[in-house]
Amino acid sequence: MYLKALEIQGFKSFPEKTRLTFEKEITAIVGPNGSGKSNISDAILWVMGEQRSKALRGGKMEDVIFGGTEKRSPMGFAQVSLILDNSAGLFELDAQEVVITRRYYRSGESEYYLNRESVRLRDVTELLMDTGLGRDGYSVIGQGRIAEIVSARSTDRREIFEEAAGIARYRRRKEEAERKLERTEENLVRINDKIDELEMQVNPLREQAETAKRYLILRDEQRTLEISVWMETLDRLQTQAEAVNADYEQAKGGLEQAERELSRVYAESEKCTEKMRECDVESESLRAQCSKAEALASEEESAMAVLRTNLEHNQESIARLEEEISEQSGRAESIRTQIEEHGARLEQIDSEKSRCEGEIAAAVAETEKNAAEAGRNEQGISELVTRENAALEALAQKQTMLTMLADRRRELGERVSTIDAESAAGEEKYAAAGAKLRIAQSELDKARGRLDEINNVISGHRLLMSGREQRAEELGETFNRLTVELRSTQARANMLAEMEKEFEGMGKAVKTVMREAGRGALKGIFGPVASLVTVDERYALAIETALGAAMQNIVVDTQDAGRAAIEMLKRGDGGRATFLPLSAMRPNSLRRVPEGEEGYVGVAAQLVGYDRRFENVFLNLLGRTVVAEDLGSAVRMSKKFDNQLRIVTLDGQLINAGGSMTGGSTAKNVGILSRANELKRLREKLKKLERDEADTRGRLAEAQRELAAAKYEMEQAASEQGEAAETVHRWESEAAQCRVLQSAADEALETLENEKTGISARINENQRRAEQAEKEAVGLEAELEKVRAEIAGLSGGREEFEKRRAALAEKLAILRESVASLEAERDATLRSRGSLSELLEAISGDGEQRRRSISETREKNADIERRLAEAGEQNSRRREEIAALKGRIETVNSRRMELEGRRTRC
Repeated sequence: MYLKALEIQGFKSFPEKTRLTFEKEITAIVGPNGSGKSNISDAILWVMGEQRSKALRGGKMEDVIFGGTEKRSPMGFAQVSLILDNSAGLFELDAQEVVITRRYYRSGESEYYLNRESVRLRDVTELLMDTGLGRDGYSVIGQGRIAEIVSARSTDRREIFEEAAGIARYRRRKEEAERKLERTEENLVRINDKIDELEMQVNPLREQAETAKRYLILRDEQRTLEISVWMETLDRLQTQAEAVNADYEQAKGGLEQAERELSRVYAESEKCTEKMRECDVESESLRAQCSKAEALASEEESAMAVLRTNLEHNQESIARLEEEISEQSGRAESIRTQIEEHGARLEQIDSEKSRCEGEIAAAVAETEKNAAEAGRNEQGISELVTRENAALEALAQKQTMLTMLADRRRELGERVSTIDAESAAGEEKYAAAGAKLRIAQSELDKARGRLDEINNVISGHRLLMSGREQRAEELGETFNRLTVELRSTQARANMLAEMEKEFEGMGKAVKTVMREAGRGALKGIFGPVASLVTVDERYALAIETALGAAMQNIVVDTQDAGRAAIEMLKRGDGGRATFLPLSAMRPNSLRRVPEGEEGYVGVAAQLVGYDRRFENVFLNLLGRTVVAEDLGSAVRMSKKFDNQLRIVTLDGQLINAGGSMTGGSTAKNVGILSRANELKRLREKLKKLERDEADTRGRLAEAQRELAAAKYEMEQAASEQGEAAETVHRWESEAAQCRVLQSAADEALETLENEKTGISARINENQRRAEQAEKEAVGLEAELEKVRAEIAGLSGGREEFEKRRAALAEKLAILRESVASLEAERDATLRSRGSLSELLEAISGDGEQRRRSISETREKNADIERRLAEAGEQNSRRREEIAALKGRIETVNSRRMELEGRRTRC
């Protein structure tokens, strides 16, 4: 990933458009506090999609726009562009560079662009995923960012690691896919509910399909009749057309004569127009020639002016070159004199350098001779000093040994006294530990008895608490089960209530009418039949089948209310609906009721519940429908009553008056009436579940209180058990400690006795070693005095050798410095002479070149004067040609004016 450049305009402290180019190596941005360094990193974060104003060190997003100063007005927008290299194909874009741009206006509008094409923020975020960039990436580490990452929660750090590992994009896609799956599952549940509700509409829609088929047959008959009417109309129109054609032929003859006269006039006018057009063409051609000639004349005059300017410039150049040649002749003579002086000085430097090098060789030989003699003297002194140091070291070792032996003898004496005192104290500790051990053993026996008693009490409490925990767990499971069932029932009841409220399962027209009635736009609307009737669950399917599509019929107060609703549906293209005015409905009833017949249940109108004011509606719809137990009973009753009854069975099979039968499988509990019954049943179930939940909650609280009391008693007993166990442990530790003290005191007494025996032997050995060391120290002091006398004899000649060496070294340094100075001067003189020689050659060559330039310039001047003469003659001829062309143009214009007069008269 290579960041090539950053363009900033109107962002914070950058009012002018600023471009920062980042090189391949390292680009560092430095400056004092407050100079705007951090604004650059803020701009990079902002263009990558940062939405938190606090992360950009602002209070609100508008703060990123340049706010103005005393001398400069504020900006209206902020824009930042980030240019990234894509030559390696890191981004899935067909471009060598990727330019990400963000623009923000003071009105709050934000725009994003990718390679100058408008995109969404989401597109920018997905593009930067797994590249290390992005507002949440690890490529920009600000102040405190490291500490924030270290102290962050594990989930936050995981996001950073996922971004670094390149899997953040896939995790984001996975989360998006999971959210879509959740929404899809919710939609599936909703669709299934819709399907269940729509299945009950199949039978009504089937009847509507039959009606539609009948409509198509009638429509075809209507079309045949309309064709017959059209044929008769066409015959009548044919007679009228013949009369109109005769009038048309007469008018056509007069029109042709008028058109011939008009054509003759147009032809004459066209001839004049053609001649005028020829005049215009000739005039334009002459104007073009005149313009071209004038342009050529202007160009020739411009060329002549340029030639005159070049001639003057060449005359000036010749004068300047002649003056420069005169000046260079004097400079060349001066340079030759300086070159001769430098040659003489080089010969003098070589002579002085040879003399100094001879003196340096003689001084070096004398220095080497003096160094050899001084080295032999120093070697002798060095050998004697080595012997002196060895003797001093040996003498110091013997003296140190004597001191150590004396200190050791004193320490051993003091240790013997200490051992005697420690032995007496150890015997006292042994006796005291025995007394404490007897007391601790007695207390330990008492504590163990108390611990056994408490353990028995805890066993009883544990049995009691186990029973109470089991009872509380059972009640908790029951309470959770009731809670889950209550929530599920509430959700189902709420869904059904919402469907009732939104008239789900009803047609578009029914929903539109009820919505407008709810807003008060329609008056006298009571609702669809299905919402005005109540029916027992046993008869729900039979009543739904009997009503069929009539369940969606809307009951209204009067026919005027129905008319207003129909007009509203027509205006809004809301579909079609059937309305049942109470003022116009008449009841229906059976003349022969099959009471006492096998399988007879009752008349459908008597098996439903409704408000008495809707009695005529339901008697009209259900008054002639009989409900039977099953299809067999229905068939028998239909045959017995000569197929004059409309019979519906409890399982939804239908026998119509006349003998036609409708039946088959039906879905359970999916109809509108079944939904209302289910909603009623769910509400009753909710009340029972709420009572059971409240009762279980009380019993669970009581069980939890009893369990808490048992736990408290158990905790008290456990606390006493812990105290008793602690007491047992304390006395066991005390007894063990006493035994350890006795054992330690016994071992210490034995150790002290053995140590005292060993110290006596070490005191005797120490005395023997001290006497031997004193004898050796006396011999070393005598040898040391002898060596020091020899060193004093050799040290006298060292100073003379050192003075000679210093004098020779100083002489050599002076001579070498003189040689170096001469060599430096010689090199400088050589370089100066070379430069002067090159300058002399350049001056000589430059003079010859200037003479050639003067000759060439004079030849150019002669050519320019010749060209000026030719151009003057040609320009005179061009002016005469222009005057002739203008005369011809005036003649053509006069002829055109005559032709235009003739055309006007035509």
